[in-house]
Amino acid sequence: MFARLAAALLLCVSLTACKQDDNNNSAGQAIFVGVGDVRVIDARIVPSSDSSAQTSAGTLNYLIAHVELTNDSRADFTPQIDHFYYIDSNGDRFQAKDSGSSVFIGVSNSQMVLKLNEKRVYTIGFRTTDPSTTGTISYDL
Repeated sequence: MFARLAAALLLCVSLTACKQDDNNNSAGQAIFVGVGDVRVIDARIVPSSDSSAQTSAGTLNYLIAHVELTNDSRADFTPQIDHFYYIDSNGDRFQAKDSGSSVFIGVSNSQMVLKLNEKRVYTIGFRTTDPSTTGTISYDL
């Protein structure tokens, strides 16, 4: 129980940290790259208390990313979190989530229409068993 509380507290503290200057490249920006309409603002690996059959009773990690999505499509649309994808260096593809685990406590993303040429920041996560993963994040309409 204490481990879950500590993990939740760590996530909350990391999500409320001061916004970095856009000209200052963080480690998350160097390891995780946005593709197309997605710009990675910050990203980090967060351990969770979730377990998986693939990890033989080990724990899963989440890649938690703050990304900026720009609507340069041909029309207004409402972005869906499950349309964000992470492709790791092995070519494995992971679909984004923003709920379903204690690592997402305090995460709330907008469900409003994103008008043409507008930008919006989202907090998304990808389950991974690799604590040193690298790759790209994209959005598929």
